[in-house]
Amino acid sequence: MARYLCWPQDEARLRRGLAGWRPARRRGDLPLTMVLAGERCTLHELGPGDEARLVQAFAGLSQQSVYLRFMRAKQPPTPEQVSFFLDYPRERQISLLLCDAGGEPLAQAQSVRRRLHPDRAEFSCIVADHFQHKGAGRRLLLALAILARGEGIGEWTAEVLAQNRPMLGLLKGLGLPLTLVTGRELIFVRLDLAALDPLLAATTVSVTPDLEGE
Repeated sequence: MARYLCWPQDEARLRRGLAGWRPARRRGDLPLTMVLAGERCTLHELGPGDEARLVQAFAGLSQQSVYLRFMRAKQPPTPEQVSFFLDYPRERQISLLLCDAGGEPLAQAQSVRRRLHPDRAEFSCIVADHFQHKGAGRRLLLALAILARGEGIGEWTAEVLAQNRPMLGLLKGLGLPLTLVTGRELIFVRLDLAALDPLLAATTVSVTPDLEGE
């Protein structure tokens, strides 16, 4: 039987996640430079010019990371699958890539607006194996959430494998209102992006140091 689990907004945690960097409010503010785990990184929107970089990054992922994100065994991506991440309608989708100073991909996330409910979107995120547990997932999802909210998205949804505890922990740690509907193998996730509005309305969104590894 499904169970409903809810976490209210944690404003202190949300402020910590937004501390120490200035998020992009719209796509035109990208690319964005930031420091994560002591490393200078760049966040930009994915495009056709990133194909080789994206394919290389996927090849470097472990079988476990691929399974937890895509819910299937690792195999070379088809041209259609690559195109989904790179060549998409901008009115429906945002895809972001976080890279190190040398241009090597560290993490990727995207938000895809639902056709029947245009104020809702499905989201996903994956972090390179060597850069996990360093705050990249939280930083990337918050950056993407702010952009999505700016384009009218009020609710994020996703299906996460019940065994994907790192992702579930990451979502709980964002500080956004969170609802989980648990099943035997899959968990339906809902995040309320409207909770960002008061913070984004302020001139300065951060006052405390960022806990990068949280």
